[in-house]
Amino acid sequence: MMTEPFMQLEDEGILWIKPWMSNNSNIVAGFTTREGGISHPPYQSNNLGFHVEDNPSDVLQNRQRVAEMISFSLDKWVMADQIHGNHVQFIQSKDSGSGAFSREDAIPETDGLITTEKNVLCTALFADCVPLFFADRKQGTVAISHAGWKGTVSNIAKKTIDHFKQLSSDVKDIEVVIGPSICGSCYQVNDHVIQHIDAKYVDSYQGADDQYQLDLKDLNYRLLVDAGVSPDHIHISKYCTSHHSSFFSHRRDQHPTGRMMGFIAFV
Repeated sequence: MMTEPFMQLEDEGILWIKPWMSNNSNIVAGFTTREGGISHPPYQSNNLGFHVEDNPSDVLQNRQRVAEMISFSLDKWVMADQIHGNHVQFIQSKDSGSGAFSREDAIPETDGLITTEKNVLCTALFADCVPLFFADRKQGTVAISHAGWKGTVSNIAKKTIDHFKQLSSDVKDIEVVIGPSICGSCYQVNDHVIQHIDAKYVDSYQGADDQYQLDLKDLNYRLLVDAGVSPDHIHISKYCTSHHSSFFSHRRDQHPTGRMMGFIAFV
């Protein structure tokens, strides 16, 4: 049975990706929880999103705290203004700091970031949507993508893999971690969503008559396999952001809520 790919060290509010934690992996990657920050309700406490109308100074302090924990200063972070699309942007060291200190200079209209440069932190924000972490250790290329239902059905997973190929990666060398996100039992959708899903992926949801339970993790897994990624190279988190109170959940909270951050860099 596949083991949980994320682990928490001590009580620091960071879930680290175990498959990439060995000394020779040269990858820094993980996912934040909602715990340990200074934001006030309904954003308590470690909200990392500027766009949710939290106090910007609180968000910045939360980010600075995370920067210290992951040993990556904010001026090395790159953040996008996410729109639930499937655009993946190639970034370089010259982009470092974009979106880290304010939303205004984030990479516009982008839901995936990929880089071949060391010490450039690719990041994305989440509160139920699926974090997709990618690494080709052979080429030294890493990426992160944000896959809500819209990004999933528009196949941001495959688009990210296509970018790796354009950067000379062999798909057999690409590893993917599917991070904490809402599970199928917690994610009810209607016919409008289901009609966007290819019939070949019918096993990723169940239900009828405008009430379906959609497993976005499973759907992204199937899309990745069809994009050529080896099933042995895909690790899926069991964490459900709606079930676990240590995560922000847009569906569960039913009011403005904060955002966790996924991050990955080659060092």
